[in-house]
Amino acid sequence: MLEVSSPSEDLVVAELEEEFLFLTTIPFQPKVARSLVFKRVSYDFNCPDLSAYYAKVREEVGRNALVFLTAADVRRYLHLSGEGFEILATIGLSPPACPGYVGRGMGTINLAVLARAPLSESGLADLLRTAAEAKSMAVAELLLRCNSRSPGTVSDAIAVGRPLSLGGEAHFAGMGTRLGSAVSRAIYEGLVREGMRRLGAEGMAANALGLGLEEMVEIAMNLYSLAPVPGLSSERVRGELRETILRYLADPNVMAFLIAARELDLHALAGSLPGLSREEAEADSMKVVADELLAFALSLYLAGFKGLLATYWVERVKKEGKVKELPLFEDDVLSALLASGLSQLYERARS
Repeated sequence: MLEVSSPSEDLVVAELEEEFLFLTTIPFQPKVARSLVFKRVSYDFNCPDLSAYYAKVREEVGRNALVFLTAADVRRYLHLSGEGFEILATIGLSPPACPGYVGRGMGTINLAVLARAPLSESGLADLLRTAAEAKSMAVAELLLRCNSRSPGTVSDAIAVGRPLSLGGEAHFAGMGTRLGSAVSRAIYEGLVREGMRRLGAEGMAANALGLGLEEMVEIAMNLYSLAPVPGLSSERVRGELRETILRYLADPNVMAFLIAARELDLHALAGSLPGLSREEAEADSMKVVADELLAFALSLYLAGFKGLLATYWVERVKKEGKVKELPLFEDDVLSALLASGLSQLYERARS
């Protein structure tokens, strides 16, 4: 159904075998087209006349096409297919869309779903809804950092279409239908797989804790400055801590603790952790001890009893501002992660 080419590093063009009728969230698009264009723009793209810009892109490619915009590398597109459908997607994972916050940026997850089914206007709308739900489910698995779960990025776009020649007798394409079930599974699994490939362990840890690797190393160095080892250079300490944290993040057991902490915080801050109000979670209520138990278990796993003692020490010096304040559960697993790294650093220094 699709013949995809990339005439330049900023363009991907997909040719369809026949004209399709489309329903899309993108403004100023043709209802009937035989081409899709994915155009790379700057992350801070801001055009006062989008209609004219889309027309310029169509003139550039010489086609009456649906035009998707993204700051992501369009050449790293995702092509999925199944019985009766094909999907073409570009994937950018920032900035996340967050309820209650206004943001801008063109990272963008773009989805084009082409279904060989006689979908009516209502059927196309139902398929668009299905694609949006599947995309949001996948993004939730990737833990895009937000004040809550994020359904995607602020500039996501979707287009669904069916051959113009098929007519429109099918009015439903939700997940309960054969087509909707297959399309949603393809989008969900495809986006999770590709998102994980791009994020890796470091990216997932950053989403879980809201801190990148270098930020974690810097916090560990601030803690180390309270109890330095004579004769060890800062460069050596920084390098060893960085290597240790990277080794930790490569361990799926460690990542399980980090992801568990983030999931618990998402529930706590949404008010969906039974017995704990959102206000209590935000205030780090003393009625919750599961956060400490998670931290203790992680420190024992990583560095044994010395790691546990180091975690207790880190928890005590938090008031001095040496550890960035995080939500209830993430706060304590970060302490355990960094304390265990420091404990092992001190152990090596003694030998």
